[in-house]
Amino acid sequence: MALQYRIGEFADLSGVTAKTLRFYDQIGLFRPVRVDPLTRYRYYGAQQLGELAAILAFKELGVSLEAVRGLTGKGGTTERRRELLMEVKRRLEVSVKSAEQSLRWISAALAELADARPAIPVVVKRRPGVPIASIRARVRNYAEMDRLELELQNSLPSQSLGDLRGTLWHHCGDSGYLEGEVFIGLKQRVPTRSFYDLKQLPAATLACAYSGPEVDSAEQAYGAIRKWMELRGYGLAGPKREIYLPQMLEIQFPLGPL
Repeated sequence: MALQYRIGEFADLSGVTAKTLRFYDQIGLFRPVRVDPLTRYRYYGAQQLGELAAILAFKELGVSLEAVRGLTGKGGTTERRRELLMEVKRRLEVSVKSAEQSLRWISAALAELADARPAIPVVVKRRPGVPIASIRARVRNYAEMDRLELELQNSLPSQSLGDLRGTLWHHCGDSGYLEGEVFIGLKQRVPTRSFYDLKQLPAATLACAYSGPEVDSAEQAYGAIRKWMELRGYGLAGPKREIYLPQMLEIQFPLGPL
């Protein structure tokens, strides 16, 4: 009869704990060659050291125990091992890329802390489509948009007005002129008139930041979102949105690929 080792002896030889050997037995991954029917002692053979070493080697490479089970038996062909290792390799490459991105973002956040002004946080939100009434116009200054909003509000039945108010900026100052579209969310249908448009504010994934109503404060929020998008490789997927909140603005940039 070949020499057999009790679980404690085999654990010492293999470099794993007896607890690990019991667990591997329980899940059917690595069983002893014999279990004494009276004492329930587990016995392992010397030839199993190589099999256990293979399991541990695959585990160290990041292969799950469930996948290792199919590699160590008769079905563990060279081709199957290659496929599984390639899968693990691809997963690790994605993790490395994600970690590198996180490092860049953290470095940028640390650099912002050196600025005298506090950093403006940017968050991502998913917003559904909303029915709106809107007026689009080219204006000389931002104050004209306030006048258009008031005209739009006065032209709509009050019972139809929702809480959402804002402006879509189709062209900002950096393009040489201002073209905006004030809008109001609607709770119910309103009469069609030539003075305003009825449409759907499209659903979008948005990079968002908050600011005060002052132009300087809003520009800082705009700059923070632009920097955030550039760092993460996003492009702009539609007109920028300014959502009016009590005593503040929420600046929203629809996100798309570069």
